[in-house]
Order: sequence, then structure tokens, then C-alpha cells
Amino acid sequence: MITRLAGATLAAVALLCGPPAQAVFRLYLAADGDDARDGRSAATAIRTLARANRLLQAHAPREDIEIRIAPGTYRGQQVLWTYLNGHRISFLPTPGAGARPVFDGGGSAGTWFELRSAAGASKLQFRYLTVTNYWLGIDLVGDRNDLAGGWNGYNEVRNLRFVRIGGRYGAGPAPYSYAAVRLINSRYNGLYDNHFESIENPGEYSGYLHAIYLAHGASANRIERNRFVAVNGDAIRTRDGADANRMADNVFDRAGKRAAYSDWYCIERCTLPRPECPSAGNVFRDNRVGDGYYGAVSSTLLFGADDACGALAEPRLIESGTVRD
Repeated sequence: MITRLAGATLAAVALLCGPPAQAVFRLYLAADGDDARDGRSAATAIRTLARANRLLQAHAPREDIEIRIAPGTYRGQQVLWTYLNGHRISFLPTPGAGARPVFDGGGSAGTWFELRSAAGASKLQFRYLTVTNYWLGIDLVGDRNDLAGGWNGYNEVRNLRFVRIGGRYGAGPAPYSYAAVRLINSRYNGLYDNHFESIENPGEYSGYLHAIYLAHGASANRIERNRFVAVNGDAIRTRDGADANRMADNVFDRAGKRAAYSDWYCIERCTLPRPECPSAGNVFRDNRVGDGYYGAVSSTLLFGADDACGALAEPRLIESGTVRD
């Protein structure tokens, strides 16, 4: 009897306490940090994301990771991110921060954050940061030649501010940029509650640029509750089999050259060894669309023939609930 009571008591305590907290490996960044430090505490903060990536390669943690970023302005940083471990890797402010950390490219930088991975779930999460004065903001690139298997995904961009992004504000390999956020064969991502403002190329290249650009199999992504202001290309663009993306509850204000959202695929002078195809099954629902960058625009626009690669199994676009302001 005593043994049974003791066992019941232990079980009750376990239920009250709940499961043990999941371990998290943390690194700390500060604008006045020092990359010679270890980054394991706020007192030994490092300065750059590039150093954080190298430290993770050295430590090889097998749990969730948080890159805790102190308020301040981080100037001229660019990173090609390579460390993935199958767990969440989060980039977010330090707890209790009174202001967003700002990554400022200074007008001469290329891409702020680049991932090139075709290994499946990458699980990067970005929270409450400002990215400004870059040629391109976040670039998540899978293998555009292997649409079936060469993807990355399950990333999330939430409550970020992208301001002054594009060929007018940064220096890249071309005089025109492509996006504030670009997804190439990157899937199952969420872009929620972000603010995109002054996403601009020089006028003659405005059609190349989009606040969010989904291309070459970038499918099953959710783009919800974002605000697009002063975007001189179409604010959201899908291309070449970027299917089943959901765009809902967004606001477009002076955003778009021809439309707030458009789908396009290359027909001439293309660089892939295969034909490009229209996207299908995309949803544009309950969005508010005002004027475009240069004046009145369509809410949505589909370039090219629907049957360029044969009959589609579903419509290219399902639109409902659009409100025109």
C-alpha cells in the first residue's frame, strides 16, 4: 500500500511540474560586441552574425538555438548562413528590449542574410528586427534545378521591418535587385505581420523588384497580415511552379507596378535547362489594395498562357474578398 501511495505521489508531482524545459543553445550579439569573445552571455556578446555562424559550426549544438540580439545599429553586416541542425534557429531581440535591433547596410551592402540549402527543413525564424539600406534582405535559396527534392523550408519571418531595400539603396551584382525577401525552391514558410516600405529599384529596372518573390518551386508558403508601402515593382510575385501559396489579409499602399500580386514565367532568353511553367493553386484572399506605385494597378495579374506546360489541374489563382481602397 505504501509503495502504491509513493508511486502515486511521484506521478502527481510529475504532472504538476510538467515536462522538463527544452534545452536552448544561446548566443548573444551587441552592436558594441567583440567577435573575439565566445558570445555565450550578454557580458561576452559578439558583434556579427557571421561570427555566430562560425561559433555554431564549432560547437555543433543539437538543440534549438537562439541568437539574442541587443538593441542598437549593426552596420554593414552580411552573412551566408551555413549552420543547420534540424532544430529551430531563431534570430530575435534580447528579452525586454525597448527597441528593435537595426541591421543597416549603409547603402553599399548586398544581401543581409543568405541561406543556400537544398537539404529540406531549415527552420530559421526571424523576429522583431529592422533591415534597411541593403540590395536584398533575406534570400532563402534551394536548388532551382531539382524542384522535387532540392528545397529548404519551414522558415518564418514575423514582425520584421524591411525599409529602403533594392537597387536604389544597396550594391549587388546588378544595378537592380529582385526582392526584399526572395524564396527559391523554399517551401512551407510563413511571412507574418511584416512591414515593407520603400522597396525600390531605379525606375528603369522597377519591374525586376518585388517585396516578396517566390520562384522555381517556392510553394505552400503563407503570406499574411503584411503591409506593403512604396514598392515600385509588383509587391508579391510568383514564378515558375510556385504553387499553393496563400496571400491573405495583407495591405498594399502605393505598391505594385502592374499589380499588387502577379504570376510570371520566363519564355525567352531563359537560363534554366527546362521550360518554365505557370504557377497554380495560389490564393489571394481578403487583401486591401490601393493605388500602385505609379498610379492605378490591378489587384492581380497573370502573365503568359495557362497551358504553357499542359493543362493545369487547378486554376492559377483563386481570388476572393479583395477590397479596393
